[in-house]
Amino acid sequence: MIIKFNFYSYIHLYLFPLDLLQYRSFYIIFYLLIAYGCSKTESKKFSIGSPESKGLDIFNRMACNACHSIDGSLKLGPSMKNQYGKEIRHTDGSIAIIDDNYIRESLTDPLKHIVEGYTPIMPSYKPILKEEDFINLIAFIKTLDK
Repeated sequence: MIIKFNFYSYIHLYLFPLDLLQYRSFYIIFYLLIAYGCSKTESKKFSIGSPESKGLDIFNRMACNACHSIDGSLKLGPSMKNQYGKEIRHTDGSIAIIDDNYIRESLTDPLKHIVEGYTPIMPSYKPILKEEDFINLIAFIKTLDK
């Protein structure tokens, strides 16, 4: 018995373990969900090189959009829409105003204050982001208020 193995067989066996014809609707739905879930966050058009544009890029590259929405929809973390300047309640009962300092602290020490109704899963971005990145992210978040 001779077993023929080529690139198509590899793709079929490992990427499509189910019979493609029999489960084609499964694959179509699966890939649509993956494409929708991994799509970049779209927002207002910013001028190239502006702090807001750089902030949007960082928001996407650091996968902030995986947990935080910009349209008010529910995700693992609080939405960024219309939050700047508002009060926010934490699980310890404290209340803070979302401003530049609050955002910076939330990015560098996210476990210090946990927003009420959410779990403490956000990692610290202190070792990853530079000062300019924090400034650009804050500039982008401020635009979500308009």
